[in-house]
Amino acid sequence: MAEKLRIVNLGISSFYDALVNQDCKVAQIDWHPPVKLSEELQEQLLKVTTGALAAKIDEANEAAADMVIQADPVWIDVKPAGEVIEGLDDYTVTHSGPPISFEDMVMLHQRGMVSACLFEGWAKTEEEALELIHSGKIKMISALDTNTVGAGTGIITKSVAMIIIKDRNNGKIAATFPAEGIVYQGGFCGWGLYSEGIAENLRHMKEYLLPPMAEVAKAKGGLPIKPILAESMVMGDENHTRQSAADLLFEHQITMDMMKLDMPRDQVMASMQYIVETPRFFHCFGQGASRAAMLGNVGREYSTVVTAVCGNGVEFGIKIAAMGDQWFTAPAPMMEGRYTSSKYTIDDQIPWCGDSCVVECAGLGGLAAAASPIVCNLRGMKLKDAIAQTREMEKICVKKNYNYPIPNMDFDFLPVGIDIRKVLQTGISPVIHGGMFNKEGGLIGAGMARIPMECFEKAMAAFVAKYEKEAV
Repeated sequence: MAEKLRIVNLGISSFYDALVNQDCKVAQIDWHPPVKLSEELQEQLLKVTTGALAAKIDEANEAAADMVIQADPVWIDVKPAGEVIEGLDDYTVTHSGPPISFEDMVMLHQRGMVSACLFEGWAKTEEEALELIHSGKIKMISALDTNTVGAGTGIITKSVAMIIIKDRNNGKIAATFPAEGIVYQGGFCGWGLYSEGIAENLRHMKEYLLPPMAEVAKAKGGLPIKPILAESMVMGDENHTRQSAADLLFEHQITMDMMKLDMPRDQVMASMQYIVETPRFFHCFGQGASRAAMLGNVGREYSTVVTAVCGNGVEFGIKIAAMGDQWFTAPAPMMEGRYTSSKYTIDDQIPWCGDSCVVECAGLGGLAAAASPIVCNLRGMKLKDAIAQTREMEKICVKKNYNYPIPNMDFDFLPVGIDIRKVLQTGISPVIHGGMFNKEGGLIGAGMARIPMECFEKAMAAFVAKYEKEAV
């Protein structure tokens, strides 16, 4: 009598699934081909993983990860961008991604620069705006070269009202722009659009909708962000693509305080309606909390922990702690995911554009896939795939963040602190979640990408050059 087959499957999990469906006894082994490294990269890794320098790096990376784990982000106020963003003066505009010239920008960013000139009244027509830009009078800066986050196109000027987050652990302050409501959604800041309606909406937000929120933040002595992040992740958010639970928890936190405000009832009700009706309203708070935590690591000597990741539709860039604000770039990757309509294809999409993946630096989003299988299902993944993604990310991170226990992982904790040494040793690049942008503007889907390995290779070369004399 023939025995039932007992099979060991290496690598591709779809083979395992097929065998399970046929009632075969099968064990899945997580195996990857050995990483092939150039001789130069092998030498660099040897210098940073052995000897006295490696010990200093390990200590610095522990401290960098602890900076995120011990973060205490609190929403404290709402203020104009010009009052809180470093270097955001008159005739200055931020954009998402690494620095780039106007001529090299994708259309969305170029349009955003024109929109900024019109919104601030620096120009009256598109022709005047273009003339002003080409004259060099408009200063264009990367949002992640400041203390803000350029989600989407990341177009921010001095007059835009911003959510202010302070990390009470490290004292750093980050500012992020709030969602522009159900009608305009990405509007000016996220999509780089301008119209009289969009401009009026931004003014209405600043002067009417956001002041009640600011009063609540002040009255509460600041609203802690971490408890909302932690509880929402137990409820199915990964806090990049999905904030469904976080939105509800945030609303629960502020509703009674809003009702107690000594302000005109119509204004308070309008503010509450804006909060409740705007999808993913809490997203800007998560970004602000992540950015404030990472600011505490900028310039940390010897640390190889990643502090910033972002794209501008042309290039993708990262920063690492020890190298301060130096960028390490490569061509921006295309995202894989699910489109909002069958009419869209990859030909309609631009490469990665936006800074919201700063949340991955803090251990959210792609690193937290196991917390949100619903998000992963957008890419055709199953629960076990979502868990496998987070487990894979553990291999390139310094520690686990005990603030974020995940039910789908038997309440194990999420990884935090992406270490470029581990990325290069394992050949595992971080997974980042986010929205897919249409070349003409607007979101056309949600998906994921992996950060280009070239970014990490360049960062390692620069790091080794800086500490060459200390390497054995």
